[in-house]
Amino acid sequence: MFFHGVSDPWFSTFETLAYYNRMNSDTRGAKADPWNRLYLVPGMGHCGGGSAALDRFDMLPPLVNWVEKNEAPQAVIATGNAFPGRSRPLCPYPEHAQYQGTGNSNEAASFTCEK
Repeated sequence: MFFHGVSDPWFSTFETLAYYNRMNSDTRGAKADPWNRLYLVPGMGHCGGGSAALDRFDMLPPLVNWVEKNEAPQAVIATGNAFPGRSRPLCPYPEHAQYQGTGNSNEAASFTCEK
């Protein structure tokens, strides 16, 4: 599992996406999906922060469940100082968080991960 802040001023998200895609192609047709997840974090700078970032999330419990219980991680819930009281799901690439049109738009529960 790894993540990249979309607003990282030092390393381009496109380079991380290229790396992820090379992983898929270098595994001789086998997708990296069964053993790898990439999460893009909107608004987040390098390793955290950003004026529009929800950059607080914990990937360790989903990783432990994946290794110990064979439960592949899905969405990871993010919060942050930029928007107090707001949460969003971080979705595994190539999915993104999509508001379902009902419910509180500040709560991750009102979103699903979609391609």
